[in-house]
Amino acid sequence: MKKYISLVAASVLALSMAGCDGSNGTDGTNGTNGTNGTNGVDGKDAPTLVKSISVPVTDEEKAKIRVASAIDVDFTTKPLTYKTILRTNQKVGNETFGLLKDENDQDLKLKDGSNYICNGQYGGSGPDHTEFITKGNKIFMITQFECQIGAIYQAELDQNPTTGELTAKNLKYISQKDYHGGYVHCAGSITPWNSFLGSEEYEPNARDLNTTTGSVSKYYDLVAPYFGGDLTKASPYYYGWITEVNITDENGTDTYTKHYSMGRFAHELAYVMPDSKTAYLSDDGTNDGFYMYVADTAGDLSAGTLYAAKWHQTDDNGAGKADLSWVKLGHATDAELKTIVDAKPLFSDIFDTEDANATNECPTAGFKHINTGSGGLECLKVKSGKEKEAAFLETRRWAAYNGATTEFRKFEGITYSEDTNKLYTAISQVAKGMEDFKKYGKAKDSYDKGGNNDIKLAYDKCGAVYDLALSSSIKDSDGNDIDSAYVATNMNSIIEGKMKKYPSDSPYADNTCDINSIASPDNLTYKQGSNLLIIGEDTSYHQNDMVWAFDTETNKLTARVATTPFGSETTSPYFQEPINGFTYMDFVTQHPYGESDQDKVKNPDDVQSYVGYMQIGGKE
Repeated sequence: MKKYISLVAASVLALSMAGCDGSNGTDGTNGTNGTNGTNGVDGKDAPTLVKSISVPVTDEEKAKIRVASAIDVDFTTKPLTYKTILRTNQKVGNETFGLLKDENDQDLKLKDGSNYICNGQYGGSGPDHTEFITKGNKIFMITQFECQIGAIYQAELDQNPTTGELTAKNLKYISQKDYHGGYVHCAGSITPWNSFLGSEEYEPNARDLNTTTGSVSKYYDLVAPYFGGDLTKASPYYYGWITEVNITDENGTDTYTKHYSMGRFAHELAYVMPDSKTAYLSDDGTNDGFYMYVADTAGDLSAGTLYAAKWHQTDDNGAGKADLSWVKLGHATDAELKTIVDAKPLFSDIFDTEDANATNECPTAGFKHINTGSGGLECLKVKSGKEKEAAFLETRRWAAYNGATTEFRKFEGITYSEDTNKLYTAISQVAKGMEDFKKYGKAKDSYDKGGNNDIKLAYDKCGAVYDLALSSSIKDSDGNDIDSAYVATNMNSIIEGKMKKYPSDSPYADNTCDINSIASPDNLTYKQGSNLLIIGEDTSYHQNDMVWAFDTETNKLTARVATTPFGSETTSPYFQEPINGFTYMDFVTQHPYGESDQDKVKNPDDVQSYVGYMQIGGKE
């Protein structure tokens, strides 16, 4: 997910009910009056699961959250409505939603004395993921914030017993000080045991640490206020982990943990399978990996074995197909790794380094050349006895060191279908390491030299969604059985975005990916028993980000579920289990006007992000 420094404009929230664009999706004839367009967005009579919302054309439409009027769930058409629960900088009781705090859990202020709200005013993006957690007769909402100083808030929700509408009360800040604070919290999920599984994205590159000042990069250095301005109190190894919040009783008592045994990289999210042991983990960036974790004990992520995928390409059409094998990286417990992390190790404690020669080889025997998003082409040699530190503190480098594929570009959302027994994953952009010695279609060796060059695909900035078949009795790279019945064995593209240039006089001239297909797919969620996969966007290639419905039986897009205001991102679409007879899908609209069109601001307060939900039908 992208980060933005400036958020200066937004729109007033409103709902608009409209029809599909019609057969060609370009003239908008039916989209303006909202009465026709039942043939699906591609005009090929795809089964309509949702009454599609039109592509926004006017500034008024582009300045709104717009949601389709109905959705088909379990093959029954039901009304679809959107409600906001909270917006950033909104006060509930004694707490302010999205206010960042320091290592003593005290409120942080900006230089002008205003609250340091995680919504892009000073780095970061805003709320990224929210989940509803039920405990007894109570409903709690957990929301994590995507700033360099991470924040997590819990709100108790009231549910109207007649309408199902949810409202917030008793807002609470969840402390992370026992783990040195949070960092760039991205996407998340609910575990089978009903806890909130979060993430820390864009892990700092520990090799770049200035040991005198504590500085790593301008991006990482924004954690300084958490430590009272003293970066030497921090460590890059404090960040880049999977987090878990468990609500233990109806009073909202919570426990917070960082799962060091799940590895350290740019975590987009972790998704736990129905066995409560196997988890898949995506790595969001350039030249990154794809990981699987198998816990020792079901329902307990504090100890387990970590694996990295190797891509064996079988087809280069579209966004490609591949068989997958799994490289064992190591086994560890959270407890043993926390002792290591708390001691603030240095990169030089784990690896020796040297420069590659002119042919991209390592001059000295014992060194291995790799190419990852951590540092590009590097020559590394693990220090004796430091294999565990390498595997779990430098997971991406260690994966490449052991032959796994580290060429993925912006590996994003993950979800699972019980109906198909498949994983679904999103790649936001097929580019760089996923090309063959190219960058955006032009010759360049930066992303493949010194690496495996496993992935060789054509550039598509609009991205793709893949399905992954699952199996049991699969062996790892050491020849040992993987203790899981949910091991991914292949990865096949099922829908790609389409790069397209619209004429300057077109109402869609500000879009560079086809408006009738996905652009930069990000978050995914699947409604069990419905064939309905929801695809959210994080893109600058559609002027307004969209949420799509996709039929997993036909492998076709069927409609647009929603569009969001200028410059915002669609995060956190996530189907919830029914709560007291009502069905919800979480929905966050992050950093309105944060990416574009800041000149159209009307009210400075409207830059605040929206945290809410789509309600599907009424009480069952």
